[in-house]
Amino acid sequence: MEKASLSILVIEDDLEDYILLRTYLSRATRSQFELSHAQSFQDAMKYLVEQSFDIILADYFLDGHTATDLFKHVKLIGIDTPIVVLTGMAATELDDVLMQLGASDFIPKDELTTALLERSIRHAIERKRAEQQISQLIKRDPLTGLGNRLIFEEHAELAIARAKRNKSRLAVAFLDLDRFKNVNDTLGHHVGDLLLTLVGKRIQDAIRASDFVARIGGDEFTLLLDNVQDVDSLNAIANKVLAEVTRHAVLDCKHLEVSASMGIALYPDQGDSVSELMRKADMALYESKKQEGSCHHMVFSDSLQARLQKETRVENGLHQALANNEFELHYQPIVELDTQRIQGVEALIRWRQADGKLLLPGEFIEEVNRVGLIGDLGEWVLEAACKQLRAWLDNDIDLTMSINVSPRHLRQAGFDELVIEAVKRYQIPEGHLMLELTEEVFVDSGISSLYVLNEVRKVGVRIAIDDFGTGYSSMRYLKSLPIDRIKIDRCFVSGGGGAHLSDPMITQAIGFLAEGLDLELVAEGIETPEQVAALKAQGCQKGQGFLFAKPLPNSALLELLNKQPSLVSGEA
Repeated sequence: MEKASLSILVIEDDLEDYILLRTYLSRATRSQFELSHAQSFQDAMKYLVEQSFDIILADYFLDGHTATDLFKHVKLIGIDTPIVVLTGMAATELDDVLMQLGASDFIPKDELTTALLERSIRHAIERKRAEQQISQLIKRDPLTGLGNRLIFEEHAELAIARAKRNKSRLAVAFLDLDRFKNVNDTLGHHVGDLLLTLVGKRIQDAIRASDFVARIGGDEFTLLLDNVQDVDSLNAIANKVLAEVTRHAVLDCKHLEVSASMGIALYPDQGDSVSELMRKADMALYESKKQEGSCHHMVFSDSLQARLQKETRVENGLHQALANNEFELHYQPIVELDTQRIQGVEALIRWRQADGKLLLPGEFIEEVNRVGLIGDLGEWVLEAACKQLRAWLDNDIDLTMSINVSPRHLRQAGFDELVIEAVKRYQIPEGHLMLELTEEVFVDSGISSLYVLNEVRKVGVRIAIDDFGTGYSSMRYLKSLPIDRIKIDRCFVSGGGGAHLSDPMITQAIGFLAEGLDLELVAEGIETPEQVAALKAQGCQKGQGFLFAKPLPNSALLELLNKQPSLVSGEA
């Protein structure tokens, strides 16, 4: 039987020991060896850089260095060759240390024999091959056959080191399938798996030979784009990848329209470590998914970083504001136009920041929606308004309370139960709490919202459509809606800036509509007596605006009521 041929680098500065070792190896019966001899540490490093070997046999002491230095340098230059250490010292003194460093074996020179040496070499090589096979399995995605996160990060580390030496640029990209969950839910996980495999192949077909792709979990892929010139070339690569990935697919006889998004971070512009580039690519991916439509990509930039930092500060501030009770309600009186008596108020939220600055809703509500806190804030408003209303009623101040409800909060599970529980806990009389909703609630939410509103009306809560007339389908829905009040939007009342109504024809039409449907009519944004007179002539019963009072904190509202007690009425 032909002997296996193995290449060995012998690192030994004692010539006699080297000759003895060569003699032992020449007597081997199962293998034949091709030896290279390094007599100094520097020679050894040169050999390792220029050639590859099946195994290294190294003296522990060499030219002022030790095997510890050897292991450090070998690891540094990325060599994974098994190493057997030979020494004249007792085995027990160095055994544990060398095994921790990664030595495949440790043999005292006075115990050397041909059989022992041959067996040690064979076992070291076989063990290393087994480790490499296991490592490949660990670093591969079993579904697509692509690399996984572990091997991607290894590739990226090496690529960054290479780019640093060459003063070149590279990019890390995240690619995520849009609405992939729908594929699994409607067509089954088998089709979902086929789609992931197909997408992996399409990405490989679209990128260059020097690039690398991995699947790091779910429907998320990462790409390492080497030697990228600039953002324009990145955009070209991203467009090519997305065009390939999103081609129509037929899987298991099922037709699929594929959509994907990408986020990209550039080295060294956006970071010099794998973790930082991956984090920023992921952030860019998240932003790209916010874009209208599908198949978008975004390259991380300083402006995006600044915006995200601002959003993070605002988000943290909102959480703290809720925890620290920094929000407060101001109340704008709603008056009866005939008598100008105050019959109720609209509760309007304000954010009083730690520095005393008072923010209006327009300065923070969009961020509240973005970070998903609209439900928490809406719950706070409901609680604060009901608590204040109860306090007024206990002090014989008989007002109605109107609060604004966002469409997103209304659609959250349990909204009706939240309102009903608050009404019962604070013993709010029938007709004293009103929820104000915009028209989009009824247009976009449909039957589910109607059910919720009907439930809260059962406990005496009234419903108003706010900013009426600005929606595109108002008239068609009115007859079937569970509503009690229409509020004319301020743009039809005082939007023109003059003393008279901005759009008297619209306000008159809304007045006719409210009368025909037996709905209460309230005008917003009243600023002049002329507007009051015109609205009364058109059948509008109530109104609010700066002519009567701006939104006031509770203390100021009470002062107004005390000065004009005749303006307080318990009529709803």
